[in-house]
Amino acid sequence: MPHAAEFTPITISLIMGLELLRKGPSPDIVIAWKAAIDEDDAFSRIRCPLCSWQPSASSLWACASFGTPEPYFGGCGAIWNTFATRGKCPGCDHQWQWTSCHRCEGWSRHADWYATERG
Repeated sequence: MPHAAEFTPITISLIMGLELLRKGPSPDIVIAWKAAIDEDDAFSRIRCPLCSWQPSASSLWACASFGTPEPYFGGCGAIWNTFATRGKCPGCDHQWQWTSCHRCEGWSRHADWYATERG
């Protein structure tokens, strides 16, 4: 089994999804499928600072703190769209400072994903 630091963000998401299927629904796992913001407008200004990939409202992340730049805190296993909550986990209220990219698998500060207006 690889060390936690060897898991990519995509692998972590797959592991968390398989774990949910194995265990079934649990009151300590929160799954938020719908973003509370308009995809066309709000998500058009969000992109990976490393490769410019743009997430959609259906893009999901998992609250799992192994293999991340975040200090270890355990993670609650919630699966949600991190941009619908500006990086705050709906399961445990952890404020994520780092976000992984689904395309390049790199980690960047969550705040750096939001494009700023120039002009």
